[in-house]
Amino acid sequence: MDWNAKERRILNGLRTPAHIQHYLDELDYDDEGGADSPRVVMRQEKAQCFSGVLFACAALRELGHPPRLMYMDAASDDGHCLALYENGGLWGAIGKSNFTTLRSREAVYPYLALGLSYFEGFFNVYGKRTMRNFTVPVELERFESRGWRFSEKELLYIDRAIDLAPKAWVLPRRSISSISKVSEQLRTAGLLGSKASGLWRRNG
Repeated sequence: MDWNAKERRILNGLRTPAHIQHYLDELDYDDEGGADSPRVVMRQEKAQCFSGVLFACAALRELGHPPRLMYMDAASDDGHCLALYENGGLWGAIGKSNFTTLRSREAVYPYLALGLSYFEGFFNVYGKRTMRNFTVPVELERFESRGWRFSEKELLYIDRAIDLAPKAWVLPRRSISSISKVSEQLRTAGLLGSKASGLWRRNG
């Protein structure tokens, strides 16, 4: 399998991680999407966190980076995925998010520091800081023979790989009660341009 002409034109225009992030930022936020492949993302021109990161992993692969992702779990909130890349032993990330604070990071972080750099900006619509752990890098190259970049079906086997991935960091339980809410200024900034239907909210 390979990219078709339209897909190749898109990918050829994404020459840096910053270009990939800009492409994701311009896509409509898909509040009903799931684990869609990069091919589906390019055809539908919309994505959410997971499908956006799978696209970013495929685009980074075109630039010579191994396709891999980090998953961050949350309490009273949706989890979050990041596409990872490494330069000179330091890590950066690309993300599709309804929150401005959960998108890209430059490749200037040790791995643990990269994940922790998202803590302050990982909050729900009510201003509660919600990140609780994140995984070691989940390698997607092992799924190349299954056609993960081109599939027309949801990539549930990648979901399972994320569920099985060891944690690189876990917030100690004793720390949870002392975590403050974010300021109203940061909450407003994080929600700038968000799609309301895609935001986690309490039931009832």
